Amino acid sequence: MSGKRIMQRNWKLAVLVAGAATFGAGAMPLACSGSPPENGGGEQKPISSATGSLGFALTLPGGAVLSSVTYDLLTSSGTPAVLPNEPNPGTVNVSNSSAIAFQLGGVPAATGDSISLTASVGGGGTCQGTASGINVTAGHTTNVTVQMLCSLPGADAGNLFVSASTSNCGTWTSLSTTSSEVFVGESLVLTATATGLNPSALGYTWAMSSPIGAFGATAGGVGAPGQDEGVGPSDPMQFMCTAPGTTTITVVVDDGPQDAGTCPTNLSTATTTVKCDAAPGTQVAAAWVELTGPNGSNGLTGNVAIARAVTEATAADGGANPCPTITINGGAAVQMNLRAAATTSLALRSVNTPPAKPALFPVSSCEYPLPSGATSAMVAGQPLPLPKANPTTIVVIGDTGCRLQTGNGTQSCNDPDPNGTDTPYPFAAVAALAAAQNPDLVLHVGDYAYRDNPCPAGQGYNCGGSPWGFGWDTWQADLFAPGAPLLAAAPWIMTRGNHEQCNRAGQGWYRFLDTSPYDTTGVHTCDNPADDAIPTGGNWNNPFLVNINSSTQIIVFDTANAKPQSQSPSLPTGPGSVFFTTYASELTTAGSLVGASPLPFNLWSNHHPIFGYATGNPPAIPIPAFPPVMNSVFPGTYFPPPINLALHGHTHDYQALNFATGDLPGGGTFQPAATLVSGNAGDILDTALPYPLTGSAVSSVGNPAAVSVATVGGVQEFATSDNGAPFQNPNSSTDNGFGYMVLQFNAGPPATWTSTEYRTDNTVRDVCTIQTSGQISCSSWGVVQPDDAGVY
Repeated sequence: MSGKRIMQRNWKLAVLVAGAATFGAGAMPLACSGSPPENGGGEQKPISSATGSLGFALTLPGGAVLSSVTYDLLTSSGTPAVLPNEPNPGTVNVSNSSAIAFQLGGVPAATGDSISLTASVGGGGTCQGTASGINVTAGHTTNVTVQMLCSLPGADAGNLFVSASTSNCGTWTSLSTTSSEVFVGESLVLTATATGLNPSALGYTWAMSSPIGAFGATAGGVGAPGQDEGVGPSDPMQFMCTAPGTTTITVVVDDGPQDAGTCPTNLSTATTTVKCDAAPGTQVAAAWVELTGPNGSNGLTGNVAIARAVTEATAADGGANPCPTITINGGAAVQMNLRAAATTSLALRSVNTPPAKPALFPVSSCEYPLPSGATSAMVAGQPLPLPKANPTTIVVIGDTGCRLQTGNGTQSCNDPDPNGTDTPYPFAAVAALAAAQNPDLVLHVGDYAYRDNPCPAGQGYNCGGSPWGFGWDTWQADLFAPGAPLLAAAPWIMTRGNHEQCNRAGQGWYRFLDTSPYDTTGVHTCDNPADDAIPTGGNWNNPFLVNINSSTQIIVFDTANAKPQSQSPSLPTGPGSVFFTTYASELTTAGSLVGASPLPFNLWSNHHPIFGYATGNPPAIPIPAFPPVMNSVFPGTYFPPPINLALHGHTHDYQALNFATGDLPGGGTFQPAATLVSGNAGDILDTALPYPLTGSAVSSVGNPAAVSVATVGGVQEFATSDNGAPFQNPNSSTDNGFGYMVLQFNAGPPATWTSTEYRTDNTVRDVCTIQTSGQISCSSWGVVQPDDAGVY
C-alpha cells in the first residue's frame, strides 16, 4: 500500500533488580560492598550496602533497530530515585541496535518503586512501557516484567533519504565594455564583476537578445550563449560582431551550481546594449604584400607579388564584390578580387585540441596581383610595401602566435611586455623592433596562430577575454594586429607551420595567406575533415621558388603535416603511404625548381628543423618520419644538392648549426646545409637546450632514420641563444630568450650572408656568416657571453 502503515506490536521487557548483576554487551560489572565481582573480572567499585541494580534487555524482531532509550525511575512517593552515577531521568544511546542492553546501579533499597521506558525505533516507530511495585532489596535480585507497546512501520513501507546542497546567489557589481559600437568583424570585450559567498565558484552566463554576434566562450556558433563557470570575481567575455544590428547583452551570475532562476534577478542579472555597424567598403582591417613564384604546375616563370587585404565589408546587394579598391602607380582605382567571401556558417570540424567551436569569418579576403616594376600601390588610402629589385636585408621570424592550448601551455596574451609576466606575449614589440630594421623582405618560417582553446580561469594568466579557436578573431589577435608594423614595412614570404594544419588554423591559412588561388570546390580549404588525408586535400601544398636577388633564391616548402596530427597517431608514414609518396613528389618538384638554375646561395625554408634540435632527453629532430622521405629523393644530401642554408622555426629558440663535410654513398663529398632556427618571436619559449650537447644528441642530428654520421658528417659547431664554445666547456649553459633574426647580404667578393640574432632590447645575441660552401661561422663559437651581454 502507498504511504506508511503503522503496525502495533507488544513485547515484554524483563527488568532485573539486583544487588550485583551483569547484562549484555558493554554493561559495567556491579558489586556489593565487601563482595567480589561476579564473572571474575572488573575493578571493585564499592557502593552502599543498601543499594541494588536494575538491568534491562529487549530484542526487537523483524530487523527493527533502536536509536535511544529513555528511562524514569520513581520512588513510591512519585519522586525520581537518586542514583549516584547516572542521571534520572536519563537517556541511553543504543544507536542502530536491535536490542536494549544497559543497567542502572546504586538504586536505593525501597518498596513500591516504578519505572517508565521509552525507546525510539528506526523508521519512525516508538516503544513505551511502565512497571510499578518494584521492590529493591539490598543484595538481592527481583525479577520485574515491563509490558512494552511498540509502533513500527509496516512491512511495505520504505525509507526516504534526503540530502541537500546549497546554491548561493551571486551578485553582480559591475558590467563594462571596451566599446558599445563596432563594425561587423570587429570584437569588443565585456567584463562583469560579482561577489558571492564562494567567490572562486562564481560563474557567468552571457546571452544576446538578437543573434548578431558570437561570444568567445561558445561552441555553438553565431548567436549561441556563452558560459564561463567557476571563473571567480571577474569574467572578461569577448564578443565579435557578425551581422549589423543592435542587441541587448545579458549576463546572469551564479555562485556555484546554476541557480535555476531561484535568485532575485536584480542581484544576479545585468544588461548592456551593443551595436554592430555594417562596415563601409573602405574599411580595411589588414593589408599586406606577399611573394610567390613557380611551383612546377602553376605556369609562372618568376616572382609574383600579391596584394592582399582583409575587409570588414561583406557581400551585399545580391553578392556584389565587397573588396576595396587598389591604386597602382597613381593610376585609376580598380576593385580588388574577392578571394574568400565572408561566412559564419562553416560547420564545426574536428580539431587537434578540444574543445572546438566553428571557425567564424565575418570578413572578406581580397587580393590583386601586382605588375612587375610597380612603383606604388595603395589599398583604401593605405600604402603597400612593394618588392625591391635586389633585396639585401631580410627579417626572419617564426612561431609568433600566443599559446592557449589545453594540456600544452598557456600564455598571458594580454601582456605585450617582453619583461612583463612570467609568460608575456611580446610579438607586437618584436614586430615593431624588426620593422625598425627597414627590411626589404620578411620571411616567416611558420606557426602564426596558437589560440586553440579558451583562457583557463583562475590560474593567474593574463589572457581573460582573449579570442580562441581558429576564426578571424584569433588570426586578427595573433597576426594582423600585433604584426601590423612589420606587414607595412616589407613584402612577406609565408611558410606554413604545423599550427596551420587543417585540424588547427588551416581554414584561415587558405583564406588569408596561401599563395595558390582559393579552391572554390572546397577540397583544398581545410573545411572538410574528410579531405585532410588525401594528397589533393588541405594538408599538402606544392613548394614554390622565390628569387631574392641575383645571387640568392629560396625554396619554400610546406611541412605542416610532416608530424601527422590530423588523422591519428597510427597514420602510416612508411614507403608507399600517402604521406611518403606525396612528400616525395613535392621534394622532387623542389629539386627541379632549384636545380634548373642554381645560384651562389640557394636557401630552403620549411617550418620544422630537419637537422636542428627539439627539446628532449636527449634532444632530437622534431619530425623523424620526414628525413627518410628526403633521403629517398636525394640520397645522402637530403636537401636538393644546391641548398646551402636551411631556415626553420618550430622550436621556440634560436639555433645556429654548422656541419662537417660528409661522404656521398656513391663516392665524393658534400657539405650539409648550414641551419638557422628563428622560432622565438612570440610563443612560449622552449626549455633551453643542454650545453654542451651529449653524444647521443649529436647522433640524433647526424643519424636521422637511415643516415649514418659518416654520411652526413655530423654537427661540428652549435649555438643556441646565449651559449659558449660548442662541445668544449662543461660548465657552460644556454639560456633562451625572445628575439628575431636579420639576414644581411654582402656582395663580396666573396659573397656572404650575415645573420644577426637580436634580443627584445635590440642588443645582439649572436652574429654568423654564411658561406656559399654551406658552412657557417658564428661569433658565439668559443665565446661565453652572459645573458645581458651587449654587442659582440
